[in-house]
Amino acid sequence: MKKIDAIRINNKLESEQLFKISPFKQVIKRTKPHKHDAYFEIIYLSEGAGFHWVDTQKFQITPPVVYFLSGQLHYWEMTAIPKGFVMLFREDIVTQGDLLNLVRNLEGSVNINTADVEGLEFIFSEMESEYKNPSANSKEMIHGYLKVVLIKLLRNKQLSTTVAGNESVYGRFLQLIQNSHPISNLKVNDVASSLNVSPQHLNAILKKMKGKSAGELIDEQVILEAKRYLLHTDKTVSEIAFELSFADPSHFVKHFRKSTGQTPQTFRKRHLQ
Repeated sequence: MKKIDAIRINNKLESEQLFKISPFKQVIKRTKPHKHDAYFEIIYLSEGAGFHWVDTQKFQITPPVVYFLSGQLHYWEMTAIPKGFVMLFREDIVTQGDLLNLVRNLEGSVNINTADVEGLEFIFSEMESEYKNPSANSKEMIHGYLKVVLIKLLRNKQLSTTVAGNESVYGRFLQLIQNSHPISNLKVNDVASSLNVSPQHLNAILKKMKGKSAGELIDEQVILEAKRYLLHTDKTVSEIAFELSFADPSHFVKHFRKSTGQTPQTFRKRHLQ
């Protein structure tokens, strides 16, 4: 987590506002660590890539994904244009019935992966429409949709605790490559050994789950880390090559261009104009 001198407070709700929903801004930009006080935040991303820091945890953005925040310090390191929605609401709007219990059960579940893309996309779109163009019973409609969203997220949270078999191996593989530094030094044989499976079995699982081999997924992670350095730090290409343990900068440039179709310098200029 980046070290900062003072915590920046970003309040996106007016003092009298209880609820707000808007599309997630479709831009890549550097954000500073900040927090939101006195309200909950649900961020749904259907597209995008990069990293989301929440307090001291670094989450890789793997859409479709939902983030549930209740005052934590956070910031983004996007490496691809994001798409989704941001929903803000105060506790006052969930004090009736069992909504508050649903919120309390979700607290602490910052990162929730979901397969229900179409369902959530529809609900968030409908909520935004009711919020922007209110009519008779819009408040009740939004309240009802909010309850559905909270229940869906709670179900996904509970399902994620019962993952087994191939998905467990895949989950541990992701965790290992996302937390290895430098990532470019990882070898498939070593990763398989750490997961107590053979390289052949690991590749078979990953091919079935993601349609890609372990080597291909490790390489994608290398490129993702490279993009993060290019967009969210001022490190030179040579310094990034060193951070990722490439033998020399020219090797890194060649590898990046082969994977993305552009040089690191071109990629940086294109997104940080």
